[in-house]
Amino acid sequence: MEKLKGEIKFKDGLIVHFEGYCGQLSDTIKYFDENDEEVPYNQIVGRRYDYYKLTGVDGSRFTYDNFICPNYER
Repeated sequence: MEKLKGEIKFKDGLIVHFEGYCGQLSDTIKYFDENDEEVPYNQIVGRRYDYYKLTGVDGSRFTYDNFICPNYER
């Protein structure tokens, strides 16, 4: 599995970063704010964001739409 690193900036200014793997469900990833404090998934689900950076170990970048939805809505 390819390991990924990501960062999300939400419209209200909250920025979170995370690490995960391709195909990992978004509610199983641990998200952290700029102070490295964990941000629970239920605080980010359903929020709109300005940008979503996702980078693979090989440097490839991925982009998605601007809305994080629960896994059961995909």
